[in-house]
Amino acid sequence: MIQQTRAGVFPTSYSSKVSVPLPSDEEVRKIIGDTYDSSSTLNVIKMFAGADDLYAATIGLVNAVFRAKGIDPKAREMIILRSATILNVPYEAQANTKMAANAGLSSAEIEAAAQEGPVNGINPDYVLLCKATDELSTTATLTDETLTEMLDRYDEVICRKLVLMIAWFNLLSRFLNGCRVPLETIDKIGNRTAPI
Repeated sequence: MIQQTRAGVFPTSYSSKVSVPLPSDEEVRKIIGDTYDSSSTLNVIKMFAGADDLYAATIGLVNAVFRAKGIDPKAREMIILRSATILNVPYEAQANTKMAANAGLSSAEIEAAAQEGPVNGINPDYVLLCKATDELSTTATLTDETLTEMLDRYDEVICRKLVLMIAWFNLLSRFLNGCRVPLETIDKIGNRTAPI
């Protein structure tokens, strides 16, 4: 199922019938520890915990991506929302539509990320990041034109970080869709701008 917006569409549910079940609270608590709270921990974090020994490294990367120095949280959210659109990821679209608003993106910016075809009509930085996300998500690389635009706009370190973030959200998208991580309730997301 797809949610129609003024500017485009966000996926809203999985079309498949089979899913990897979330681990039990007991299994998650063994990995996360005594700080685990089943009522506030997002399903994506629970599913990561279900990956056992991969959890610590995965959460380390999640923390790094969501706290990266020099990266505007709104820019990160545009990458996430565009990844959700391009890769048809209901969980990412549903959770991050709320997180993007919490981070300060406008309704028009959020809707633009759901556009079919190239994103336009918003902050040029966001248009560039959506273009880079489209390319890396669909062709596994960036055109020389897009990479040149990024290098003209950002320093080399920020370019590396942005490309790594796009790649991370591609990996996350495939994990979410591959496992069919159950959608969240908006009240569980609350005022979050990050999953942890």
